[in-house]
Amino acid sequence: MDVKKQIEVESKLAGYDGEDKVVSSQDLFKILLEKKKRDVKLKSNIPSLDNLIGGFSGGELNVVSGLTGNGKTLFCQTLTSEFAEHEKRSLWFTYEVPALQFLQQFGKDIPHIYMPSLLKSTGLEWIKERIMEAKLKYGIEAVFVDHLHFLADVMMKKYPSLEIGHVMRTLKRWAMEFNIAFFLIAHTTKVRPEQELDLGDTRDSSFIEQEADNVFYIWRQKKVERGAVLKIAKNRGNGVMGKKIYLIKTEHFLREVEND
Repeated sequence: MDVKKQIEVESKLAGYDGEDKVVSSQDLFKILLEKKKRDVKLKSNIPSLDNLIGGFSGGELNVVSGLTGNGKTLFCQTLTSEFAEHEKRSLWFTYEVPALQFLQQFGKDIPHIYMPSLLKSTGLEWIKERIMEAKLKYGIEAVFVDHLHFLADVMMKKYPSLEIGHVMRTLKRWAMEFNIAFFLIAHTTKVRPEQELDLGDTRDSSFIEQEADNVFYIWRQKKVERGAVLKIAKNRGNGVMGKKIYLIKTEHFLREVEND
């Protein structure tokens, strides 16, 4: 770089005032505290869960995993209903089941949530546009996607783990960019029925758990009718790991019960 060009660059940077400018730690702390006041905060109304992790925050990527038919979607629908009760608005992408079936699972009192009128695509750009639309129109604070493997076509990729890693980083970036709590349902690997699920049991890529802020596993209790166990496998905020919460399925949702 010649001297004249060097002087131009240095002059520009010396007066730079963009949003990514370098600031002191004290100034940054004040900026972040002010931002935190505006952060999304969502409670599940599952007392032990709220006490352990402090609720769900904007910018977080949450993964809910478990074996097929063990309550992943039901848990997310429970959260959705509770958010709606407190006028916290959610956007759903339900690729796993048809929209009508999904809504019927709530019973007669369908919570006030938002969904695309047509799931036109599984492409990330289309999903991002719908999130932006819902944020601008309705002020959504949570997004649910059921499930990960509709977004990452691993069968068509040479390196499926890297493809999933790209998807996970993209979702995390959106959570932060739009200040939303993002919930992603993910399948598990094949495990023995008696094996307790834990970190490492999500399917196809370790990036799923690495990129997530919270990882939850859910499974049915064999000896308790309509009973389920929710395990906090990872919690970046408070460092909670391995804690279990015992739930019971009511007519349409999950509620906490004491474990005897």
